[in-house]
Formats: sequence, structure tokens, C-alpha cells
Amino acid sequence: MSAFLRVADLPISLRSQYLASLPEPQEWFLEELVRTGEVWEFPCGGYAIFHGDTLVEFYALDSTNAHRHLSNLIQQRPFRKVLCKSFDRVLIDAAQKLGWALVETGFLFRKRNPVILTKSDTFHLERARAIDLPDAWMNGRDFYDSKDEVAQIFRSGDLWIAFNEGQMVGSGIMIPIDGSGDVVDIGMVTRPDQRNRGFASLIVSDLANLLESEGKRPICGCAETNLASKAALEKAGFVSEHRLVEIYIPD
Repeated sequence: MSAFLRVADLPISLRSQYLASLPEPQEWFLEELVRTGEVWEFPCGGYAIFHGDTLVEFYALDSTNAHRHLSNLIQQRPFRKVLCKSFDRVLIDAAQKLGWALVETGFLFRKRNPVILTKSDTFHLERARAIDLPDAWMNGRDFYDSKDEVAQIFRSGDLWIAFNEGQMVGSGIMIPIDGSGDVVDIGMVTRPDQRNRGFASLIVSDLANLLESEGKRPICGCAETNLASKAALEKAGFVSEHRLVEIYIPD
């Protein structure tokens, strides 16, 4: 049995190999869980990261025996479910070999077709100012986790505010992925009383256009139940060919 041991620090070289092995970029939602996660490593070449009782990242150099390593892992460090990307084939295949149940829970957008959206001259997007933060938080409580998160994104220069006719109608974010700066996860939220007017698509489209003009690749995602966000992203040209997957371990 492979002996998994809890370690203080993430194995940087192994994680770089894991990210390079993926056919698509990492998901920001999972990256945030990884960043604050509990790390376990096994000496024959691999690691696992947990967020509470959820496995949020798993990598084995010996991919043909990944299911055996995964089976050993759950005996040594029990967990209730797994969160992963549908394009993480090593983890998906290992879970299926163990008979674990897969459920799709989110849409991951890694492709975008060119689109031109019609917008009025009164709509524009600009980088957030400090005075915008209280309104950005009040109008985005169902998107941001906390005031501190809004402030952190602002300090990194990645918070944007959308205005129409001089009034804030929403906000958008840009979060670089993998530390490269070339792949950027984007998101948006519209003020509750301004929804269903097309502003969400305009926000995400402007963010994506800006990134693409700089030679960067915008990506995004949303929950499978959030059909409004899915429609807004698709209107902005994004196409979902991948999913966020939850894997449940039978009792």
C-alpha cells in the first residue's frame, strides 16, 4: 500500500507536472480550494489536496495505477466526495474503476467564438475605484463571498465596474490562473434590479475582448443550476464542452 503522509507545503514540481498534464486550464473555483487545502503526498510520486471532507485535487505519476493509489488514499485519509474537472481523465477514470458515482454540477467554458454584441453609447466598463467597493459588494452579495474578497480583487487590479447612463449596473472580475498571466478566469454579476437587460453578457464580453486584445485567454464557469449565467456567457460567445463534476463514494 502506498503510504500517504500529510505535508506542510504543496509539492510545487509535482503540481506543475499535474497542471501541464491537463488538456485545459485549471478552474478558479477549485484553485481557491487548493490554495487553502490540506496536502498529502506519497513517495512513489503523487499527491492529494483536501478541502474539509472533499478531495479537490489528485495526481499520480503512475497513472495506470491511479485507482489503486486513490483506493489506498481513502483508507488512510477518509473523504466523502471528490470535486474535479471532466477533462481530468486520470482522476475520472480512477473513480469509475472504483465504481464511484459521477454527477455533473457545473459548466466549464474553455472556448469562445467571436461575437459582436450591440450596446448603447451609455454603457461602459472601467476599473473599480475605492469608492465603488461598497456598492460592488451590496450589488453582488450572491456572487462574492465577502467584503474582504471584493477588496482583495480590487487591490489586485482585477475588479471592474459596469455603468449604464451613469449608474452602476454590475461588476466583473479577472483572475489569472496557474500564475502564468496568460489564462484568466472571468466572472460577472449584475445588480438585482438591472437583470434580464443583457448587461451580464456585455460585461463578460467586454472583459473577454480586453483580454484577447492582450493575447490572453479568457475562461469561465458557472453552476449547472445557474441557467441565467450560462445563457449570458453563451451570448458572449463562450462554449461549454466540459463540466465540473462531483464524485460520490458509495457507503
